[in-house]
Parts: sequence; C-alpha cells; structure tokens
Amino acid sequence: MSQEVEALFYQAVDRYELGYLESALDCYDKVIEIKPDFHEAWINRSKVLDRLGRYQEATTNYYTAIALQSGNKKVLLDHWYNLGCELVNLGQHEEAIAAFEKVLEIDPKFPDAWNGLGTSLNCLGRYKEGITAFEKALEIHPKFHKAWNGLGNSLGGLGDYNEAIAVLGKVLEIEPKSHIVWNGLGNALNGLDRYSWAIASFEKALEIHPKCHQAWNGLGTTLNDWGRNNEAIAAFEKALEIHPKYHTAWNGRGIALKNLGCYTEAIAAFDKALEITSDQYGPAWFNRGWAFLLSGRYTEAIQNWDEGLQKYQPSNHDYRLVCGKLHHQKGEAHYQHGKQTTSYFEFFHKAKASYEQAREFLKSPLIPETYLEVMQGLIAVCRSLGDLKTNEYLTEATTVLENLILDNETHPEIKLRLQRKFAGLYQLEVDTLVESGHKVKALEKAEARKNFCLQWMRAGWQNRTESPTYPQIRDLLANNTETAIIYWHLSPVSLTVFIITPDKFEVISTPLCDLFPNDNSLSLEKWLKNWKFNYQNYGKTTSKQQNKESHPWRESMTAQLQQLADILKIPEICTHLTNIQHLILIPHRDLHLLPLHFLFSDNLFTITYLPSIQAGIDRLDRQPSPSMSLLLVESPDPLLFAEIEAPAIANFHLNCNTISSSQATTDNLKEALQQAADIFHFTGHAYHNTKQPSQSALILKNKQPLTSQKIAKFDLKSYYLVCLSACETGITGKEELIDEFVGLASSFLAAGAVYALSTLWIVDEISSALMMIRFYQILNEQRCQNKLHPALALKEAQKWLRTITYSELSNWYLELSEITKDNSGCSQDLRDEANLIRRDSAKIESDKPPYADLYHWAGFTITGKVNP
Repeated sequence: MSQEVEALFYQAVDRYELGYLESALDCYDKVIEIKPDFHEAWINRSKVLDRLGRYQEATTNYYTAIALQSGNKKVLLDHWYNLGCELVNLGQHEEAIAAFEKVLEIDPKFPDAWNGLGTSLNCLGRYKEGITAFEKALEIHPKFHKAWNGLGNSLGGLGDYNEAIAVLGKVLEIEPKSHIVWNGLGNALNGLDRYSWAIASFEKALEIHPKCHQAWNGLGTTLNDWGRNNEAIAAFEKALEIHPKYHTAWNGRGIALKNLGCYTEAIAAFDKALEITSDQYGPAWFNRGWAFLLSGRYTEAIQNWDEGLQKYQPSNHDYRLVCGKLHHQKGEAHYQHGKQTTSYFEFFHKAKASYEQAREFLKSPLIPETYLEVMQGLIAVCRSLGDLKTNEYLTEATTVLENLILDNETHPEIKLRLQRKFAGLYQLEVDTLVESGHKVKALEKAEARKNFCLQWMRAGWQNRTESPTYPQIRDLLANNTETAIIYWHLSPVSLTVFIITPDKFEVISTPLCDLFPNDNSLSLEKWLKNWKFNYQNYGKTTSKQQNKESHPWRESMTAQLQQLADILKIPEICTHLTNIQHLILIPHRDLHLLPLHFLFSDNLFTITYLPSIQAGIDRLDRQPSPSMSLLLVESPDPLLFAEIEAPAIANFHLNCNTISSSQATTDNLKEALQQAADIFHFTGHAYHNTKQPSQSALILKNKQPLTSQKIAKFDLKSYYLVCLSACETGITGKEELIDEFVGLASSFLAAGAVYALSTLWIVDEISSALMMIRFYQILNEQRCQNKLHPALALKEAQKWLRTITYSELSNWYLELSEITKDNSGCSQDLRDEANLIRRDSAKIESDKPPYADLYHWAGFTITGKVNP
C-alpha cells in the first residue's frame, strides 16, 4: 500500500470519528480511486453512507466489499450480516432474510444473525418463524435482551399478549433501561386494552429516550384506543417532530382526527402517509375511505378503496392481505350504506360481491383471521338477501374457525380471542337452526354460547363450561307452573325470541333489516343507536335539575320504549303468556342495556332477569338465612339522601355490619366481603366504563375504584342479595365479547351472589333512596312471614314509588322517623323532609305522584334466582 493511500485512509478514519462525515467520504473516494481493490476502504465508506442515511449506496458498497473478499470466511460472515442490517433499514426484508441465512450457513451459532432474521420475519408478519429464530438466538445467548424483545414482539403479533408481557418482563430484568423494551411492553399491554398500564410503559420509554418516535406513536395509538383523541393527536405530533416522514404516526393522527369528526384534516393526514410510502401503506387506504364514508361521501369512499386496489403493488409482501382488506372495506361500506337507504337490495348485492372478492384474496393460502372477518360479513349479507349460498359459506367459515380452535399449536389465549371475536358466526348458526325448524337445538346452542362467555368472564380461558339440555331447561319451570322464560338472541341479521312456558315452546324470529320497509318503520339497530346516543348526551348534561328533566332522553323515554315494544313484538309475545304471573327475562347483547321489564308492565308480571338459564339452575337450591345479616357501606361522598338511606336500611336488620363513609376504602371493603353475610348494600357512586366494562367500578373513599374484574374473583356464595344503590351499576357493555354482558351486577353474580339489584341509568338521588328504603321495608315484612321474594319486593316498591303523592310521602317520612329514632340524625332528617313538604301547599294538596315518571323507577332491575 502506498504512503499516499495509507495517509488518506487514516485521514478518513479520523474525520469519521470526529463526525465530519462528508469530508470522510471524500477521503475514502480518493483512496478507492487510487486503490479500487482496498476492501477496508469500501467497508468504511459503507459505514459513512449509513450514518448519512444513504442506505442504498451503503448496500452497494457492502456487495463490493464481499466481492473483494469472497475467499475470507470471517470477512464474508461480517459482510453478509452488515448487509442484512442495511436491508432491514431499507425495509427490504425478504432480501435481508436471504442475507442473514447466508450468515447462518457460515456460522449457525451467530446469535445476532438469528435475531436479525427474527426481526425481518416479524416485519413480514411471519411471527411463528420469528419465534423460532429468536429462540435459536436465546439458546446461544440466554441473556440476549434484543432477542427476548423480538420474541415478545412475535408473541404480541400472534395476539398472545400475556405471554408477550411475561417475556418482556424478563428482558427488563436484564436491561431495565431499554426504551425499546418498554415500548414493546406498552404495545402488548395496549393489545389487552390495559390502557393505563400501556401509557405508563410508553412514558417510561420516553423518560429513558425522549426522542423515541416509536414510543410517542405507541402512546398516541393507546390514547386513540381509549377514546382520548385530542391527547393522541399531541402524541402523534411529537412523533412527527422527531421523524417527519414517520408514516405510521401520520396514519394514527388521521384516525384521531376521524374519531373527532374532523374528516377533511383526517384525509389530509392519510394522504401524507400515502405520499411518504408512495401509496404502499394499506392502513392509510383503509382509514381514508372511512373518513370519506363517515362524512357522508359514500361514492368517494368506494373510489378511494378502488384506487388503493389499483396502486398497491403485487411485489409487497402483504399484497394479498391488503387487497383482501380493501375489498372487505368496500363490502362493509356497501352493507352499512344499504341499511340506511330504501334501496337495500342493490347495495346488499354490491356488498356480497365485494366480500366474495375479499374471500378470493384471503382463502388460499389462508390468512385466517382476516378471512373470518370477511366471512362473517358475507354470511350476514347473504342471510339478509335470502341467498342460497348462506349455509355453504357458514359451514366453510365455522370449519375454519373450529380447526383453528382445535389446532394444538394455537395458544389457548388465542383460541379464546377467536371465539370471542367471531361470536357472530355462532349466532348465525342459531339463526340457521331456527330457520330450518330445529328450535330446540337453536336454544341449546344459544345457551351454550352464553355460558361459555360467562365462564370466560369469571375465570378466563377454561374448557367449555356446563350448559343445560332442553329437558334440563324445562326442569327450571317444573315447580313454577305460572312462570315463563323470555329468551332473546340477537345475531348480526336477526332477532329471535324463544318463549318457554310450562306447556309450550314458541319461537318468533325477525330480520334486523327489512328489505321492503314501511316509511315509518324503525329497525332495532337504529333504535339502539338513538337510545345510546341520547343517553350518552344526557350523562354529559349539566347537573341542574331543570336541564336534566327537559333533556330529550328523559322527555321521550316513554315514547321510545313504546317504539321498542313494537320492534321487539311484545304484544305478540304476550299472546303466548296466558295464565302466567312470573317472567324470567334473559336478554342478549345490547338488550341488556334496556328496561325490558317496563315493556311488560301493563300485565302486572313479577319479573326477574337472568344472564343465562344455567345461572338460574345453579341458584335453584339456594335458600336465605333466617337472620339475613347485612353488610352496609355508607356513601363515601356527602349525599343527603344516601345518609338517610344507609341508617334507615340498617334499622331493618338486627345483625348489621356498617362500614362508615370515613372507613369506606377498597381494602376495608375487600376484607369485609370475605366475611360471611347475607346482604351487601352499597349506597354510593359507581361508574360504567363503556370502553372497558370489566373496569366499571364502585367508587370508594378517595375515589378508589373496586372494579368488576376484581369483584368477579371474590367468593361471595354466602350472599343472598347484593343491592347496588348507585349510578349505572346494572348497565352492561360489550368489551371485545359481543355475546354476553360484563358489568358490576353481573360480576357479583359471577362471584356467587344469588340476587343482584342494580340500576340501568344515572339514578336521581332522592327517588333512588326512597326506592331502596321501601324495598327493604317490604323485604323485612316478607322475612317476618318466611316468604322472602326479592323480585316481588322490587315490583311492589316500584309500584309504591310511582303512585305515592307528596301528602302520603310526608306521612311516610314521619312513620320512618319513628322507626329510626335510635339514629337521631337520620330521624331528624326524615322529619325535616316531611316538614318541607307540609310547608309547601301546592305539594301537599297535589294528587299527582311526583315520581310517576318511569325514569325514577324503571331503571331498577333484579337479576338472579327464579321464584323462591
């Protein structure tokens, strides 16, 4: 080597180390011009180009260096490995895999190459192969934290988030300051909808490395999923400050804007993501279309997805998946648009064609989860059309689903997720059985699904839970000759009601979409949308009494429920209830949100709800204790009528353990619930988490929550009755599960309580307290007669509340003040309330019951044992 070349080479090395990259590059160019076969200069030149972000040129340099040193094993190994890393940076993962495989041919014990191979496989969605590669790396180097992190990402990609969290926890033991691992942990936690934990993980990553754009993006994604869209936008903007061409963050920003109804800005964000990726980013095409559709631009939405199909390149590794999803979006849009127009037939056929095109892209080789999403939509639209291929498609889809569930390689957690996600396929099977005249099998299948879902709620994944046969279902009515079961089943396309009386079994099935609607017809889907929208607005209304009372949800409640009675065909159902005195109502899905008992109120039935028939069978032999001991929790917040309610109720029980408001902490309540008692009564606030119903909670001292998830894990078999005199304790929600309910009342039942009394909506403080006190008065009278019947007690208390006048109420206050005279504060409060009424001549002379409106009393429901 000449002195000139040597001097230039070391000059380049020095300038590189000082960060003078352009100057270093000039020196290497001069070296190579003089000595083109100087492979070390080519290697170092590649490093400079890599630092400058000129990845393609860096790759070419490595090829040159390899050519120059093809006979040197160590040099070849290093160069193939570096080439693989460069190709990863370029997003050329197929080529990167080939490079890493070259490394492993030379040295199968090179852990970094196995890690690189796993990384590229993950990027291509080949997670199972990625797991194998990372496990190979960890066999060689058990504390290789990057491989542990990659393994966690593979598991997360497969949907096995709990296992991913466990793996990433191990990585943090090795490398607690790794922002990459904290970011991966945040993604896994978000996959489980554990949003607060996910946010904490992303914040930890950002504490370690504030410029980690992936963590800002993950934080934004989680905030989006949690419905905190404005905060999400701020997080995405942070990511884009750091990396302005980060297309994933542009897409996330677009989603947040779309969720906020800012459709023009959302479309601009999706356009930016597509510009950066040269139109090769599927999620931006998907979401851009929905921004058009939601802004009322149906034609442009369809054009968007068609454009995506034209522009997405077959050379992309996910070409089939993206094209399948684009056709799927079109099918969904046609179907949704069709349901909002009078031209159902035309748009449903367009939906069918799009779903079938999606199916062709996804079925061979099978992309299972997306394929099943498509098939669920295809079967629903075929059933709506009465298409002869419905059963063929249903058999095809359920076979694929069952094969996945039975496959020993499918993790149990993933099996559960698949069963929950594709519950619609099972619901459509029930429809098919009803249509073919197999009503007994249809009922048994519907009941089996309910019990599977309730078992999941109680204990997570287990084997299929016990579910009754039709003869066992009949046994529930064996000693109840005046009792009937009204059992609803709601599929994506049909509402079916099974009516089981002591001597008959009738089925009424109604399509959710009428292909030939009357001008004034209202579908259940539209009715539910209106009800929930109005109720959510009501919940956000200022607490001023006048504003609440005049809110459209309150004012139109009676009219809305009369509409619902017609939609659910309650008059027709009642024709099958001759000589029936008691009803067991078993709702399904969103029907759990509604006061179905009110729809039967003209017939004076005593009504009990059940989550499933099996839940009723399980409680048949449960008997109350003669003592009926009470665990009572006073409201942690200062509510006047809650302060009257608690001591008044305590007065009806000789054995009462009261947790005072100052002691109403989660720890004290948890400890008290572990002690045997017969009744648990809670007088404070609660909230329902519509995004994560299992996180709905009773609110205790210092705003501490006791969540549904925790409650369901208690052993509460000694409790005969749980009364939740709080807001929204009975409202149920759909987590990912679209079959069964998860809420506060259901969690107490899952933990073993016989009955749960709860509320469906935000309850007025005064009417709620009056209802509860009167309920316990009646219950105490029943106990004295050894005829305890909580459902009947609730019915009588509701009748009392809606018919009592102010004059009668003032007398009742005074009577109650005498009964509670041992509690001077409560007794005086009751006398004060009586005197307030008596000083108001308009009230005392009025014969109009102040709480007649159904808002005050129809929100209370009781779930549990059939007639005692």
